[in-house]
Amino acid sequence: MPEVKGPRRMGVPFRFAMAHVMGFTSVRNMRFDGRFQSDHETQAMKLPALLLALMASAAMADTPADEAQAMGERLAACAACHGPQGEGMPGSAYYPHLAGKPAGYLFTQLQGFRDGRRHYPQMVYLMRNWDDAWLAQIARHYASLPFVETRHATPPAQHIRDRDHAQALVEHGDASRDLPACASCHGPALNGIEPGVPALAGLPVDYLVAQLGGWMTGARHSIAPDCMSAVVHALQPGEIRLLAGYIATQVPAAGSRPAPAGTWELPRACGGTQALDSAHGVEP
Repeated sequence: MPEVKGPRRMGVPFRFAMAHVMGFTSVRNMRFDGRFQSDHETQAMKLPALLLALMASAAMADTPADEAQAMGERLAACAACHGPQGEGMPGSAYYPHLAGKPAGYLFTQLQGFRDGRRHYPQMVYLMRNWDDAWLAQIARHYASLPFVETRHATPPAQHIRDRDHAQALVEHGDASRDLPACASCHGPALNGIEPGVPALAGLPVDYLVAQLGGWMTGARHSIAPDCMSAVVHALQPGEIRLLAGYIATQVPAAGSRPAPAGTWELPRACGGTQALDSAHGVEP
């Protein structure tokens, strides 16, 4: 998709500025098709000033706020499911929040839908013709937005024994199975780490079950070495549901961000993070 730059419409304040530069006393004397009802010599004398006004308007339209608004308009299809600010869809288990997740993680997931590592039909359809430069722009846009808590269905209450078991796996893992703690990659508050490890906190229970189950069945893949596939295959029957039920109750504070790159060392190699630019979080 081409980049949206410069003014997209001739707004009323801009028309008044042009009328002033061209010597009109009223904006009504100025036609909106680019021609002016005025003396031709006056127009010629004022043309350099008009060009300066146009250049100033174009510069003002390229501010970060304008760029963010333009991206919001271009991503209307994404907003239909993930919300206008990437906050996710309240009450829906399968449309997670995107806002505030690491740009590198978002980038590799968008690539995954396009390149066959993930298989949700609607996302595959959207991504099929989008190049890396545009996917990176989308990723950076959503990563720049603040996390906003979205209300999902309350997870089912867990028996205290199940909750303690899930909490132990999240915080400590199980060395006897070579199973790292979820927190050792995703952080003590499960907010993720730049550039490529996502937040888990705040995700709905059924979405977590579906994604972990996808790695278990081979429906979801990451860039090799696929560390999440190895982690999930070390789980015992029933532990996916226990972990999802516990993690879904860990709601992050509004505005939570992933930890900066290098805050802690990941316990094993993960292709989805090694393929990223550690300084900027996303390529290209």
